Amino acid sequence: MPNHAKPNVILRQWEMLRLIPNGDHPGRSVQDLAVALETRGFRVTRRTVERDLDTLQQCMPLDLNDRVRPQRWRWKKTRSVDIPGMETAEAMALFMMRDAMQTHLPACFFEALEGRFSQANKALAALARAGANVRWADRVRVVPSHVVLKPPRIATPVVQTLQRAVLNDIPVEAEYQSLQELMPRSRVLFPRALILRGSSLYLIAHQKDGGESPRHYAIQRFISVRLRELESCPRSSFSLDQFLAAGVDQFGDGRNIRLRAKISPELQKTLHDSPLSDDMTITTDKDGTLSMTATVRDTWALHTWILGHAENLCVLHPVALRRALSKRLTEAAAQYQ
Repeated sequence: MPNHAKPNVILRQWEMLRLIPNGDHPGRSVQDLAVALETRGFRVTRRTVERDLDTLQQCMPLDLNDRVRPQRWRWKKTRSVDIPGMETAEAMALFMMRDAMQTHLPACFFEALEGRFSQANKALAALARAGANVRWADRVRVVPSHVVLKPPRIATPVVQTLQRAVLNDIPVEAEYQSLQELMPRSRVLFPRALILRGSSLYLIAHQKDGGESPRHYAIQRFISVRLRELESCPRSSFSLDQFLAAGVDQFGDGRNIRLRAKISPELQKTLHDSPLSDDMTITTDKDGTLSMTATVRDTWALHTWILGHAENLCVLHPVALRRALSKRLTEAAAQYQ
């Protein structure tokens, strides 16, 4: 046997062991295993799989379930062998996720996943050296559909302290520099949750003596954070799911509005593929004008989307939204005079 084939055999058999189900499962047939190996980059015949199984059965607690047709292979219920490693499909998924996550996750989060990304790269590289038909690394890229800002720099100790505070309901005393204030100010916060919006990480917290409504705090604006472990965190009915459903995470007041607008045929095609809401409708008026109606939340994200399609969309209702957008567009146009 040529030397270059030996690593391929080892990798193939290792992958096969990972594909064989536990003893409480009916098992997988030779054909099932052959197809699964093919999708993972190993070109094999049924006979090759049968030979591998016969070889592996001599040193592994494998069971041939001959009470079903076709016969199926599985691990014995007394199995005491664990097969570590990473499946090819998992390695490919992590490879694709790496580029997308790098542009969104703060560096301290991304670094925590470097070990998994490195393992994925090694798995794909090993398969390529062994001659397996794996070419995803050369054929797949993740491309953002919008301008992606670089993640803000965040101090790792700040994130770690806030994570502990959120998970254990511990109040924190923090020096925080808000956009509305010239200097950092000390405040006591009762952390409720963390959310990642785009490339920015936010703490959702109640502020001591700051009212009943939770607020957003951009993590990169914390100068320092200290746990107040001797102080109890007041009970709260805060629900992250309700908070997100209300649209507060998108800023703005988050209330539902009935949006009505004239749209272009080009935008109609986009909205046909990706509707703005579940109840969105598009109708054609007598003069041929396309009118779109949808129930949406009045948020900064909505305003940004509308302004991004300004040449293909004209808001008719609500009137307050139309006036606000008209003012912003007029001011923007003045910059180019």
